[in-house]
Amino acid sequence: MFTGNADYVRHFYKVDSELKSYWVYSEIEELTTKNILTPILRIEKYNGKSNATDITDYLRLRTATSWSKSEMVTGLRGTGVPHLFYGNRRAGQEKSLLLFYFSNERRTLTIDVFNSFYPFNSTLLLDLLAKHEHTY
Repeated sequence: MFTGNADYVRHFYKVDSELKSYWVYSEIEELTTKNILTPILRIEKYNGKSNATDITDYLRLRTATSWSKSEMVTGLRGTGVPHLFYGNRRAGQEKSLLLFYFSNERRTLTIDVFNSFYPFNSTLLLDLLAKHEHTY
């Protein structure tokens, strides 16, 4: 899919289980062979173990046999649009933008991954958020 000059891959997830401190999601369908995320992931309540600010939840990918050893990717930052959050994923020197859109009640989650693309200032990020199709 395409937003301006930034290509992205869309992932759809549904809730498998939830507790007070996290939600486990599994991928609903594989739309592309370019999947960048794992088929199972977890959105956790942010526990304050980093210097991050303005986040309440955190993305963890299921990359190991236990959640505690799985990859913690990014905090979810609010955008001002209900249910829409953003974060990033770093791989070496590259940084990728992730957009998270939750349904009401958080039963489904859509994540758009802009691989190797991240706006270099907040004005560009806000412009992309305004133009990006985030009603799923």
